Amino acid sequence: MNDALVEKLCAKSTDPSFCANALKSDPRSAIADITTFEQIAINLTKANATDTWNFVNLNAGQNNDPKIKAAYQRCSPLYEDIIAATDDATTSLEALDYRDLDTEGESIMDSADECDQLFTKPSQMSDRNRFARLLGEMIALIGDVLISG
Repeated sequence: MNDALVEKLCAKSTDPSFCANALKSDPRSAIADITTFEQIAINLTKANATDTWNFVNLNAGQNNDPKIKAAYQRCSPLYEDIIAATDDATTSLEALDYRDLDTEGESIMDSADECDQLFTKPSQMSDRNRFARLLGEMIALIGDVLISG
């Protein structure tokens, strides 16, 4: 297992334990290099965002409270943006354009924060937005490590 590399990649995370557990959840982590860990972070983010987007749209259609329904409706395009940012991050990683990974990670974090602000805390979206934010942070942090070599 690449424990030392995972520790290095997650050292600046706001939740190093979440970061390490997320990266280690992929079977490729045992032999992964930094680029593979970045792709793992991107894949996890896309899977999380797609699941959350489905959750948001389901709840937007089923919720009878107008304020909560509106919040879900406003979150849907934010999670579409997160999904698009993961596609952009994959493109950047494949092109070795590591600087854009930071931008895409920050964009994911901003979208998750914006969605979170639409709800009274705690909400059904609190953990989902927190996870999206932490995953976006991972993309940005690993991108920074790739930039610095």
